[in-house]
Amino acid sequence: MKNITLISRLLISALFLLSAIAKLYPTPLYGITKVFEEGQLIPMGFSEDVAPFLSRLIIAFEFFIAFAILQTHYIKKLIIPSTIILLIIFNVDLALDIFVGNDENCGCFGQLIPMTPTEAFIKNIFTILLLIFIYRNVNDKKESSFLLLFNSYLIISVLMFSLLPIATNSIGKQVSSYSTYVDDSFNINDGKKILCFFDAGCEHCMDAAKSLTEIASNSTDFPDVHIVFSDTEEGKIPDFLKYSGKEYSYQIMEFYNPDDEINSYLEVLGYEYENPVVIYYNNGNQMRFYDGTGPNEYDAKDFESLFN
Repeated sequence: MKNITLISRLLISALFLLSAIAKLYPTPLYGITKVFEEGQLIPMGFSEDVAPFLSRLIIAFEFFIAFAILQTHYIKKLIIPSTIILLIIFNVDLALDIFVGNDENCGCFGQLIPMTPTEAFIKNIFTILLLIFIYRNVNDKKESSFLLLFNSYLIISVLMFSLLPIATNSIGKQVSSYSTYVDDSFNINDGKKILCFFDAGCEHCMDAAKSLTEIASNSTDFPDVHIVFSDTEEGKIPDFLKYSGKEYSYQIMEFYNPDDEINSYLEVLGYEYENPVVIYYNNGNQMRFYDGTGPNEYDAKDFESLFN
């Protein structure tokens, strides 16, 4: 029985660890905002102001449970009951989705492992039963430390908020991580600005730039746009700007320089991101970040809704 209980605890730990990591896929910012907050928390009734805080606290809780289920401090009095309560809350929401016939990805494992509400509901029932089994076969540590658990969760939560700061429309200025590399004349941290990373020969980049021009023509308060081009197809920049319909301010950055890779296009942008990249800032606060042609690709309708 001890071996079965241990295996069950390891399964729960792995499940919650996977769930937390999956909610940050394919990129942490996209996963936590577009998939988890907008796809799960806001439809549950949480406001757009509350969802960013709640999303980070829930993911921090999942990371916490992944480790807490393997120890014995208040495991029966606190850890297992609170986990079951969280799963029940999500199952109530999933049951409503099932009732209305919603069969889209529920976001429980983000976009890493798409699941329908029915599949997620069954997964949660199985998890609850497994937690009940563990509950019946473990005991709290005689001298359990609530402070130890609280500090552990607090540390994980602080890391979540530090690594994934919440974007805000506040006038309070922040300093963009790209400001060191962008031309000073653009002043990325002052007011509303759009920063793009494009290749001049990339068709998707060209279409994104043209879309920005079209959105700007229908908006009275559209931000200034600055483009960082890689030098791989520098000769195509004039044609690129002609296609976009506007002479945007731009700079050219060496794609890769092994002798000075810190200031190369690849290093500045980040190896995990793909063109086209479109970033919207408000006083240095990152409001939107699109990249590549996958799940986090530039969404013209979503972007236009910010200015109309």
